Amino acid sequence: MASLSDYNAGLLLGEWIDLDGKDADDVQGEIAAMLRTSKHPNVSVACPICEGTKEHHHPLTDLHNYASVVPCLYCKGTGKVPSAEEWSIHDYDDCPDMGENPSLEDLCEQVRLVEEHGDAWRAYIEWRHVNDVSESDFEDCRAGEADSEEDWIDNFLEETGVLDEMPENLRSYFDSSRYLRDMELNGDVSFEYVNGTTYAFWNH
Repeated sequence: MASLSDYNAGLLLGEWIDLDGKDADDVQGEIAAMLRTSKHPNVSVACPICEGTKEHHHPLTDLHNYASVVPCLYCKGTGKVPSAEEWSIHDYDDCPDMGENPSLEDLCEQVRLVEEHGDAWRAYIEWRHVNDVSESDFEDCRAGEADSEEDWIDNFLEETGVLDEMPENLRSYFDSSRYLRDMELNGDVSFEYVNGTTYAFWNH
């Protein structure tokens, strides 16, 4: 995550944010903290210490019978601190690339889906593209996985019983590769390859 006002001024200000186990509010809080360190602030935001109240409870004052609420030293009693306003994502690591300004809710959801479905979800995104995906569509379209397309079609033929009515002595003449090629040409199935595994998806 990077500060746009600093970037536009020729500076790089940003930090990597680990999204595992976090929701949009958690991520927004980390972005806000980064933006408050900007060398080129362009807005004022609520002080993170007093939360805009302009006052701060100081526990040491109770020991001396002084008022325990004092003006916030962080914002000097103004309730506001300088901050950059806008952010963008300049790079992703082990997370679907959702562009520079994604919805944080959508971003956290993608992280959850990768954690739940692993490389199968990554393959699905490559096939469908990240802006046109849903978990229900993933479940409907997913057609299994194998080490190769050849292994997948062999498994498919066995599981669906396509060859069951063919005499055993004739099955060796069946061209499974051509059968698969016809399926692809007819738009029935597509394949994506992630980390050495072949993932199949139904097109309709």
